Amino acid sequence: MDPRETELSRVGEKIRAALDAEGASASDEIRLGRKRFVEYVTTRRVERAPGRRAGWLVGARALALGLGGAAAVAAAVLVWARLPISFQVDSDAGPAAVAGNAGDLIEATGVVPTAVRFSEGSSIVLERGGRLRVLSLESNGARVLVEKGAADVAITHRQRPGRWRFEAGPVTVDVTGTRFRVDWNPEDRSFGIDLKEGSVIVGGDCLTTPRRVQRGDSLRVTCGPAAASAPVKVEPSEALAVLEEKAETPPRAVRAAARREAHDTRADGDADWRALVAAGRYSEGVRAAERAGWSRVCRSANAVELLALADAARLSGETARAVEALSMLRQRFPGTTSAATGAFSLGRLAFERRGAYAEAARWFATYLDEQPHGPLMGDAVGRLMEARQRAGDRPAARRDAENYLRRFPEGPYAGTARAILAE
Repeated sequence: MDPRETELSRVGEKIRAALDAEGASASDEIRLGRKRFVEYVTTRRVERAPGRRAGWLVGARALALGLGGAAAVAAAVLVWARLPISFQVDSDAGPAAVAGNAGDLIEATGVVPTAVRFSEGSSIVLERGGRLRVLSLESNGARVLVEKGAADVAITHRQRPGRWRFEAGPVTVDVTGTRFRVDWNPEDRSFGIDLKEGSVIVGGDCLTTPRRVQRGDSLRVTCGPAAASAPVKVEPSEALAVLEEKAETPPRAVRAAARREAHDTRADGDADWRALVAAGRYSEGVRAAERAGWSRVCRSANAVELLALADAARLSGETARAVEALSMLRQRFPGTTSAATGAFSLGRLAFERRGAYAEAARWFATYLDEQPHGPLMGDAVGRLMEARQRAGDRPAARRDAENYLRRFPEGPYAGTARAILAE
């Protein structure tokens, strides 16, 4: 039995014992209420949606006042509040999200990023090629190890302080409630963080003293000399195998689209950029693709490779190259999951790199039209709201805010949505 379920059963037993000790003097109505309450607590599954937790607490308070067992119920609520949060992993590798366990390796090996969603509303979107582990869980936070790659993090604002810590190599990030992007490259031991909302404390062996990073700020740290690496020399088939391994079990439509483009007419120069990107050497991979002819590479690469190339260009600061690769992806593979992910990425580039908020809103809306239940859906709804607000489309932003709060009342963009409605 899950330790949380065991703890929950103990809570129910304590409540039952406390209520039974009051004797049989209570009315039939009160006894029936007690019975139903105890049955609910002892059988409630911990995986239920976080929104139900608040309703249960309200019901418990009301029951405590009506039954006179206030001390017992208060103790039960206290124990319940201390139970650790849970999380699910959502990717295109399976038809539905799966429950996660602390310590498990989470890899974004599919065509689209992998989303890690926590029961209290926080989320992590791990980009393709990234790896992380949720090391431990608490009632109001978690400890997360980013082993490789980039992730967009949104921590829900709560009434009481959270206890979230992210680790990347020797760097630590202590978080309360905020949204940020973090990336770690173990090859050259480089760390980066970009704050979109709130603030964090960055510490660790790479910094002489901890540093506070606030909204709109960025921090880049190199924790040691880049590891010397030999030039990459691989056969085209080997380079393709590396990328296909990263895109394990993509949807059927994407597999078919990728097969159409995975022909054997690649030149030797093409293999160089594929291997470099697959190895995480993004800037070198972009330069190699340019030497091979960027337009020709975009016309010959398959859907998975185009996403990888666009990511490499974006992470190297080559925004125009990333836009070109993503535009070619949508032109050549319409209707696929990769094309929808390309729309989301184009929206991010327009919003974050160019400040083109109206264009960003169109791309986020496109993703939602093409993937209404995709793994990036929640993030797309929140980003669409923000983009329309910054573009000056206040009526649409208010509608988006109302929609977001209806669907995700405790989501990471809930604070922004309420601020828009309060204007």
